[in-house]
Amino acid sequence: MKGDAQAPFLQEDMYNAGLFGRALRNTTPDSAEQKQVIASQWSYLKERDACGTDTSCIMRVMKARHKVLIALNQQLRVELPDAGIALFAGKAYLIDADDHDPQKKSAQILLSDRIFDAFEQDPVAHAKLSDGSIVFWGFQQGNGSVRSIVISNTRGEVQLIGAVDDLPEISRTPMPTAKTILAASPAKASGQVLLFVHNAKALQYYLPAVDAWARANLLGFNVRCNQNSHWQTLCKQARAYPLPIRAYQLACKSGSGPKNFAERCPLPLPKSHEQVSLELFRQ
Repeated sequence: MKGDAQAPFLQEDMYNAGLFGRALRNTTPDSAEQKQVIASQWSYLKERDACGTDTSCIMRVMKARHKVLIALNQQLRVELPDAGIALFAGKAYLIDADDHDPQKKSAQILLSDRIFDAFEQDPVAHAKLSDGSIVFWGFQQGNGSVRSIVISNTRGEVQLIGAVDDLPEISRTPMPTAKTILAASPAKASGQVLLFVHNAKALQYYLPAVDAWARANLLGFNVRCNQNSHWQTLCKQARAYPLPIRAYQLACKSGSGPKNFAERCPLPLPKSHEQVSLELFRQ
């Protein structure tokens, strides 16, 4: 096939690849469920290749797979726990990143509103951790520098929420001509990652996942750390970047006043040698 004749096949192949990737993200890494999805993809590819040069057969097999993947993704679809986020955040207020004067009403926003403001995509981007917990993330439409992250446990209970602003991006331009953020200013971290939990144990448990998500964010997600030397260099730079993370305990008893400010009770960041794969976070 040449020219325009290839277009329908390439388009169908692109759709199937995207749907297959979504199905993988909707399953826990290395789980029996994910292995079944992968096995079904291999079966599809063998069936498609068995068509040889019969274009009618190829298109028939591709369209059938398309329908199967749509149904599978509807079955596996994961919803953002809206009610859980609102309950978790409660009536806590967040002070605008550019104006930390709590006396200015314009600088105050409900923490839950700030989190929801950066979840304007459907379906919501998410990844399942090895224990079945789910990391959700999103960005504000028209302003990708405003992001949110939410983590729920295996029972669907929200354990951590985060407001992320102005993280830089490490250029993917081939080295050595790329001027990455680390080469320009290796000791300075820009942006902020504000994490909120109800207890320090949740912070310790999920911080490695947040760390990996933020570093994948620096690279624009869809990371391939082991693909070649260029990717290895980029991932090394992302791992070295000093992330501007601060953590706070919600519903703490410190402070007083008519409003409950989310940043009243800071928590020390626990040290952890665990590393979550950057490649887990795709969108």
